[in-house]
Amino acid sequence: MSGDLKYKIQHDFDRIALLNPQRWDHNNHYHSFLLSQLPIEGNTVLEIGCGTGEFSRLLAQRFERVIAIDLSPKMIEVAKQHSRQFPNIDFQVADILQWQFPKEKFDTIASIATFHHLPLENLLPCLKSALKPEGKLVILDLIEYTYPKDIVIDIISVAFNWIFQKLKNTNSKPTKEEIQAWREHGLTDEYPTLIEVKNIYQKFLKQAKIKKHLFWRYSIVWQK
Repeated sequence: MSGDLKYKIQHDFDRIALLNPQRWDHNNHYHSFLLSQLPIEGNTVLEIGCGTGEFSRLLAQRFERVIAIDLSPKMIEVAKQHSRQFPNIDFQVADILQWQFPKEKFDTIASIATFHHLPLENLLPCLKSALKPEGKLVILDLIEYTYPKDIVIDIISVAFNWIFQKLKNTNSKPTKEEIQAWREHGLTDEYPTLIEVKNIYQKFLKQAKIKKHLFWRYSIVWQK
């Protein structure tokens, strides 16, 4: 990742952190699914790209210690404000590509909507090394549907997005500033296709379970 792009991403999410209230979205829709892939309890978990700490707080109810990292200082600031009742979360402002990974430290490493920003060929070996034997890597990230193959799932995603927005976000609608912030951030985002996802993960993580989901998402579950 170039320095300019890293600065742009940090700046975007510093801005979004102050505009983004808790509401249903395409990421927290899959929190239950991700938790179902993890042990009921454990010692230490690393979350990469924790944002405002919504998933971190769920992890903190299962794990003795949560290390939650984000590039955005404002995201970490908001996360700390919302997580005072969870002293077992260690929020850190850091560039994960420069972070010093301990060897065989974590029972679980999790990430949501972050890996499309990162060079996975550099990151995945570090994650493998940092997991304990039998530790789990659980990832949810964005995918680009391909056509005409994915036209049905795309139509279903659009329809269900409209339904869930109406049912779950009736009292919390995004402001014009929030919509504009996400739109401007999206101009620099690039998402892989499912074939590209499979190629990169299967190169480094043999027998990884790769699943395509609604709402332009995919998941990876891999056990060391």
